Amino acid sequence: MKPAVLIAVLTGIPLAVGLGQNVPNPAEQLQQYRKDLEVNRTSSLAHFRIAELLTQRGDYQSAANEFREALSGDLQPPWIEVWAHVDLGEIYELTGQRDRAVNEYQLAVSTNDNTQGALTEATAHLRSADAVTSLTAPQELLAIAEPEYSEEAALAELEGTVIVTAAGGADQSGRPEELRVKQSLGLGLDEKALLAVQQWRFRPNTKPTSVAVDFSLHFKPSRWHLIGVDFRPPEGATRPTVLSAFYPAGAGVFNSTAIEEGRLLGAIGRQAFVGLSFDVDEHGIPTNIQVARTSDDVWNDQATTVLRGWRFTPGMKDGRPVSVSCTFDFAWGPRSLEPRVIAQIRGALHQPQGPATFLRQLEPIYSPDPLYPEQARKDRVSGTASAMLVIDENGTPRDVRVLEGLGLAIDGSVTEALRQWRFRPPPLVNGQPVTAGVLVEVNFQLPDRVSSKILDAPRVASGTTVK
Repeated sequence: MKPAVLIAVLTGIPLAVGLGQNVPNPAEQLQQYRKDLEVNRTSSLAHFRIAELLTQRGDYQSAANEFREALSGDLQPPWIEVWAHVDLGEIYELTGQRDRAVNEYQLAVSTNDNTQGALTEATAHLRSADAVTSLTAPQELLAIAEPEYSEEAALAELEGTVIVTAAGGADQSGRPEELRVKQSLGLGLDEKALLAVQQWRFRPNTKPTSVAVDFSLHFKPSRWHLIGVDFRPPEGATRPTVLSAFYPAGAGVFNSTAIEEGRLLGAIGRQAFVGLSFDVDEHGIPTNIQVARTSDDVWNDQATTVLRGWRFTPGMKDGRPVSVSCTFDFAWGPRSLEPRVIAQIRGALHQPQGPATFLRQLEPIYSPDPLYPEQARKDRVSGTASAMLVIDENGTPRDVRVLEGLGLAIDGSVTEALRQWRFRPPPLVNGQPVTAGVLVEVNFQLPDRVSSKILDAPRVASGTTVK
């Protein structure tokens, strides 16, 4: 059984929506970007932002037209090209035009622009089945059979990799021998992986080898992912089975602190993770929930809230329901996670505890406020913009991206000013230079007042942090 996965909101370079934060009214944003087009009809950025707003409305035909206009414009900033192709592909995917979607994803890959993980997302979309394989060299592997999701894993939306070893290599006909699961995923996916690999064909007399069977979901309505399960039933008892799973749609975060953290992670292309230990009681309800490992304490209550919505058929012993200890690993991030990213997160979840990789607040040594553009003042545009700065090891902004915009004029002014900021270089982490993400808020108040402030302590972009 292959899982039925729905698309809730199409993604791209963030338009400052989707995480529950306060943003300008979409109708006002749409009006502002249309005004920008009156000034510059070739503005790819204005067309792109309009397309995003139309996508959120569900007006996919008009959104597709605007993405095409963006591709026909000035292509400034340059990331417009790759993300317009990705977003167009997602619209075609949503409307059942798979061939056209594949073409757009291939065009995205051809740009070789991985701004905010665009190539990663395009490559993930090009996967034509729920489960794909890797690791074995192409010259050894001649034919594969696609594995299927088990019903329970599909219901739980479990994602990850099963590694299967052919300890006996392949016989004279290319059939793999002595298959064993080297890395388990659970919920019936180990068995599905073995059944599939049994049907694979290798070059005759291939030496012992291992293959990876990746189970991944193309689209999810939630940013939460289940990437690992472990059940520890008492001796002689069966494990619980998943009866229903709860994934909050959209961003799936429930307080302002997590919203801000989510904005930061999204801007710098990271994921959060939480490992939860708990018991499934005799009624199939998760109880005694404890945090075993987390990327940041802000995510603990969020993941716990998700798990509390799950229900199970309880484990059984001697015909009676019993309580069973379990551990679930959750990740929060984009709706589509590549298997390699899931593997990195699981590695971080289960690595030995080490020192935290959070930096103290970076100290700006030069931080000019943006200018209030004359056209914006004439149009009576005011409000708050926010931007993410990626600071390199020398204290220089390597990348500046507006997250919440107020129109092209103000967005451009913010970008220009923040590129001039300079910070004291970040300290070394484990003796290695690092980069850090800094979230900046800029407030524009009529008639001509502009003020800037740093919102969050920076997060390290190297070391043991999952990328």
